[in-house]
Amino acid sequence: MDILSQYNKEHPEASQEQKQAPFSDSYGRAYTGMTAWLMRVSGGRIRDARTASVVLLGIAGCIIAIALVFYALGSSGGISQPTQDLISRPQPQESLSQ
Repeated sequence: MDILSQYNKEHPEASQEQKQAPFSDSYGRAYTGMTAWLMRVSGGRIRDARTASVVLLGIAGCIIAIALVFYALGSSGGISQPTQDLISRPQPQESLSQ
């Protein structure tokens, strides 16, 4: 008998998949989704759902502001018109083989 099967016999609860309970605050309210994730990841700095919502709203605002900056910087260059020497240069008269 190998070590893993012996351990699973002695501790059957260890091999069962445990579902993570929803995050709850000090009042016992359960939160799920991004609010719970942010409260869990913050390390205790964010303790209630209102603060988590404000932080998530701030993050969304920053992302929108960054996207607008990239849009404004990227749209400053327009398409330039071809020069006259490029327009009037001779074109090759070769036909494509069919």
